[in-house]
Amino acid sequence: MKITFCGAAGTVTGSCHLVETNGLRVLLDCGLFQGSREVDDRNRSPFPFDPAELDFVLLSHAHLDHAGLLPRLVHDGFTGHILCTPPTADIAKLMLADSAHLQVEEAAYRARKAKRRGEAGTPPLYDMDDVLRCVDRFRPVGGYDIPTDLEKGLSCVFHDAGHILGSACIELRTPNGRLLYSGDLGNRHKPIVRDPSAPPRVDVVLVESTYGDRVHRSIEDSVAELRSAIHEVIPGGGNVLIPSFALERAQEVLYEIFLLWARGDLPQCRIYLDSPLATSTTRVFARFPEYFDAEGQTVFSKRPNPFEFPLLHYAQTTDESRQINAQLGGNVIIAGSGMCNGGRILHHLRHNLWNDAAGVVFVGYQAAGTLGRRIVEGANDVHLFGEEIAVRAKVWTVNGFSSHADQPILMDWIGKAMPRDLFLVHGESKAQAVLQSKIQSELGIVPRIPAWREAVAV
Repeated sequence: MKITFCGAAGTVTGSCHLVETNGLRVLLDCGLFQGSREVDDRNRSPFPFDPAELDFVLLSHAHLDHAGLLPRLVHDGFTGHILCTPPTADIAKLMLADSAHLQVEEAAYRARKAKRRGEAGTPPLYDMDDVLRCVDRFRPVGGYDIPTDLEKGLSCVFHDAGHILGSACIELRTPNGRLLYSGDLGNRHKPIVRDPSAPPRVDVVLVESTYGDRVHRSIEDSVAELRSAIHEVIPGGGNVLIPSFALERAQEVLYEIFLLWARGDLPQCRIYLDSPLATSTTRVFARFPEYFDAEGQTVFSKRPNPFEFPLLHYAQTTDESRQINAQLGGNVIIAGSGMCNGGRILHHLRHNLWNDAAGVVFVGYQAAGTLGRRIVEGANDVHLFGEEIAVRAKVWTVNGFSSHADQPILMDWIGKAMPRDLFLVHGESKAQAVLQSKIQSELGIVPRIPAWREAVAV
């Protein structure tokens, strides 16, 4: 068995791993690189394989850092099937269509600037036609824990990763042994989704390591901190901004705010979900209640519910989004992107970041090189829409909402799988080094940390 680490090696984005065994070439995820310009430029590098020679893509979940290069893969010649769970298939279609729209818009903007310099513009990574051709390749599997035959004696099983709706750890069963790919392993006791499934015993494991060096705060502590931020900012006439990923995090935040409202524990305010993509994704969630945990199924069986209650307003159009900032304070605004590297949150930051009555609550991972990371690390000012904006708003980082496993969960999961060969992927160097040392000392396994595009025989 040969594994080539085509992405998420030494970084948390661009997940993509090629497995070659028994005459088949199987790709595990095909994600966008996100963050700094240097990392982002990898999206335009030629794939280290011929897409036309791939047999299957197994997709762990619909986040763009795992699925965002699939349209380019199809454009470059892939004609096989993309296997995933049913919720992942539906959500990925929305995520990829939105990504194509942004790719085309950004390419047009770059082309205008290049033309003024007398240069040619750079084309988009892909467009909507590529997305439509890509989604034709999707083949949803029957569900979790159900083996799916591939070819030449290989099969795959999707296990619940507990990360987002429909997310999966992927077990690849081959005549040469069993490989388990964690995808993004989820946190425990999160709203809506179930906890991660226990892994099977396997020979080879590729495991994410995003938070391999830390322990998350409990979800209860994190909800208390979110409540505290709202209670501190709203009565003072400010707005609370929550940069949020459209998929999962926005729905989880709405869930917890709804429960606060249902208990009478919110100050008078308006809640805005200012993201067409998050709104569309929320509707997909409503179609798959069987994938919710027991509490989620109970909460969503009644009305009002977290996606439909009196304080909640959906801002779909650009005009509706602008109207939010035309109001006085008293708004909780949930908007993308989660790392503040694009989307409507940038406009809200421009209108609020300078105001010491406002607050910004980060509820997700902020990758190196992103605007969100700079704000979290204490920047005094940031550059937005051609002007310098002072950072005067209060800033909270609430990491208990994380949809990634922390170190104890990772250690428990790896200890149950007990592989012969273990590779740490999807993590920054500091987190990986800490986790590597702990695994070696407590489990007796010597993990390897592969380099980008390194190929390893196991």
